[in-house]
Amino acid sequence: MTHNTGLLKRAVDRAVPAYRQLVRGLESLIPIFDLSLRLYLAHIFWKGGMAKLSSWMSTVMLFTMVYDVPVLPPELAAYLSVVIEVGGSFLLVIGLAGRWAALSLFGLNIIASISYGQLSEAALQEAFYWGVLFLYLVLHGPGLLSADALLQYLVRRRQSGSSAGEDLLK
Repeated sequence: MTHNTGLLKRAVDRAVPAYRQLVRGLESLIPIFDLSLRLYLAHIFWKGGMAKLSSWMSTVMLFTMVYDVPVLPPELAAYLSVVIEVGGSFLLVIGLAGRWAALSLFGLNIIASISYGQLSEAALQEAFYWGVLFLYLVLHGPGLLSADALLQYLVRRRQSGSSAGEDLLK
């Protein structure tokens, strides 16, 4: 029995460091995953915004006759849609105000899914997946490879530098 216990202990002693190394390796990929997720979602909505801009009259006509956006006049809804798609995509790519950009695109995704009543089941499923990915970014943030992370780093560095300078003056 002690031979089996010793064998099990040696196996665990080898497995635990290997597992920890695997987890560290996977965690090192998180910033790349965050960036690629932002780029993927931004690309989708950027193309939508550019398509709307390329034919503004058709876009306004669609918002007038096809999309049933509640509360807003069709031209204002079209304008807001383009601003959110293009502006939100740009912010998402650089990771500036990443949570807000993801939240605005998440909201646009919901409104678009509801207001266009002729969506197929596959298109609704795709919109649902996009929504889940946007929620990940809202809850997790844009990640380390973002302007938000750079600004946070610079603010922390400035605060630690000023507090160190204040300590020298005292």
